[in-house]
Amino acid sequence: MPDIDKQKLSLSFSRAAAHYDAIASFQQQVAARLAQLLPAIPATCVLDGGCGTGASSALLTQHWPDALLLACDLSPEMARLAHARQLTAVCGDLEQLPFSKACFDVAWSSLALQWCQPQLAYPELQRVLKPGGQLLFSTLTSGSLHELESTFGGIDRHKRVLPFASEQQVVDALHAAGFEHVQCQAERWVTQHADLKTLLTSIRGIGANQTGAARRPGMMGKTQWQAAQARYENLRDADGMLPLTYSLLFVSAEKSSAQD
Repeated sequence: MPDIDKQKLSLSFSRAAAHYDAIASFQQQVAARLAQLLPAIPATCVLDGGCGTGASSALLTQHWPDALLLACDLSPEMARLAHARQLTAVCGDLEQLPFSKACFDVAWSSLALQWCQPQLAYPELQRVLKPGGQLLFSTLTSGSLHELESTFGGIDRHKRVLPFASEQQVVDALHAAGFEHVQCQAERWVTQHADLKTLLTSIRGIGANQTGAARRPGMMGKTQWQAAQARYENLRDADGMLPLTYSLLFVSAEKSSAQD
């Protein structure tokens, strides 16, 4: 499970906030895919956890136009931009949500929970849901960004990729948190990039550059960078592009109607 310095993570996303929407096309596509799985149930209060700039919150308001939508993000600057979209947005950690218990009919989170400790975040989401409430989220699982891991592996001792959980670990953690009727849909998405620099910008440019204590603290040397480029060049596909794989998991779960 990721061991992330949340202050550094918050700062990274705050620094990226101003240009996030211009770069985050993959994240927007994943949110749109998750929205296809929104349940046809009534809701009066909905949570967008890890809302980013609030760009995807419109998917929730379209589905539940009469519901109160509350959004939160670890990054103060992301929350500020979401607030600028006329959203009720606050700064908050999914591992310690700033909401009272049993106040949401639906909790949604798209590509945020991979930054969290499941044993902390899942019980928090369960806590703020009403009995019978629905949890819906997308996350990354093991196998994501494997090209980066293999390319940079051995060049130095630093990590470039989070230790993503497996699908079974996600399911087990949800059950441990008290969720029922857990359903998962795994999908493999591959993005294409002209060169390694552009590929890395698609990750670092949105602020997703924290991988834990083993993260490299500074720039690579020229020789190491050239070695990494040469390794990744061997992965060019038939279209002449560099691939980057995401192992996506779309999850729905329910809080027992017997729980308070």
